[in-house]
Amino acid sequence: MNNFLIITNPTSGLKKGLLILEQVISKLNQNNIQYYSFISKYKHHALDYIVNENILQYKNIIIIGGDGTYNEVINGILQREDNYRPILGFIPAGSGNSLMHDLNCLDPHEAISNILNFNVKKLDVMQLNLKNKIEYAFNIVGWGMATDIGILSERLRWLGPSRYTIASLLHIIKLNKRLCNIIIDNKEYNNHYIFILVCNTIYTGNAMMAAPRAKIDDGLLDIIILNKDISRLKLLKLLPLLFKGEHIKSSSVDYKTAKRIELHPSTDEILNIDGEIKNYTPISISVLKNELSFYG
Repeated sequence: MNNFLIITNPTSGLKKGLLILEQVISKLNQNNIQYYSFISKYKHHALDYIVNENILQYKNIIIIGGDGTYNEVINGILQREDNYRPILGFIPAGSGNSLMHDLNCLDPHEAISNILNFNVKKLDVMQLNLKNKIEYAFNIVGWGMATDIGILSERLRWLGPSRYTIASLLHIIKLNKRLCNIIIDNKEYNNHYIFILVCNTIYTGNAMMAAPRAKIDDGLLDIIILNKDISRLKLLKLLPLLFKGEHIKSSSVDYKTAKRIELHPSTDEILNIDGEIKNYTPISISVLKNELSFYG
């Protein structure tokens, strides 16, 4: 039975979640598909609901929201103790929509149609081993300037998608460099860095092609390291190249793939996890290959 649970975040992005929900319900009704609709009312409400409620009867979950909502649902599923693995359906309603950029599906109507075609694909998930807990991410883990930009972009949320670019420009001017010990598949590096991005998707932020070689189902982490030897002027010139994925041609950028990475900065620092600023280093990140399924 195609029994659907719909999770909607009404405050994601431009706050069109409830309007999109009406369209989804209309399509499900047209196809005689049973569903239950859950609307989140506060931060991490969707996470709490997925973890704690008896939802085993729902074989499919449609998520209407942005990357933060997707993250909540994915963490909720993987934090359950019963190995519950519904097939997910992603509908974009956020401001960044990184995963949907990878899927080349930014139109909610197209996303609904893709779900109802029932074509199942696989999605890798990053497992994050933190000091006292385990969490999960599907998009990005950022450290250094990547986190600084995330913090500032949250304060500039009223600017919409352009907030990522503005925040980036302001932090390029500051150009903080941090000492970090990195272990990539058992190979150790110790230096000062501007930022480190660990990606599962090509896109992050507002259509930035941070990891242009990334694949969401290849079982690999794509790691972008910006070294300390870059000047402000060179970094300013590098910024627009992020939108084309051409920044990786720079001699100041190292692009690596691996199955595991550890970050041990000289001081514990906050992280950017799927666009949300939370948790602290040190952190160990590994891949759960093809852990989840989705309609796409």
